[in-house]
Amino acid sequence: MEENITAPEQLKPYLFQPGESGNPNGRPKDTPEQKLIRKAAKDIIADYKQALAEALPLIQPVLIAKAIDGDIQAIKELHDRSMDKAKQNTDITSKGEQIVATINIVQPNGN
Repeated sequence: MEENITAPEQLKPYLFQPGESGNPNGRPKDTPEQKLIRKAAKDIIADYKQALAEALPLIQPVLIAKAIDGDIQAIKELHDRSMDKAKQNTDITSKGEQIVATINIVQPNGN
């Protein structure tokens, strides 16, 4: 169920109007250094994935052998990888009840 939430009257002068952007200039462009760092990170990750893909056939039998020998960490790793790691849901609604946000407004004159 979607609920429309309206702002209190005293906040309305401070809200963006429809079609008005909070950042009219948009996101700043990456600097040449940031572009270089991003590309280097992508290259490192691609190299790591390739190396891992090549190593997995060698790692798999060792991990399976350890699990068969009773290594709990190996068993857990194999289980998590083959059965999906258990997901932990988080209820941020206070046990099913809606959380109501309160806003304190400070007047410029301190009142």
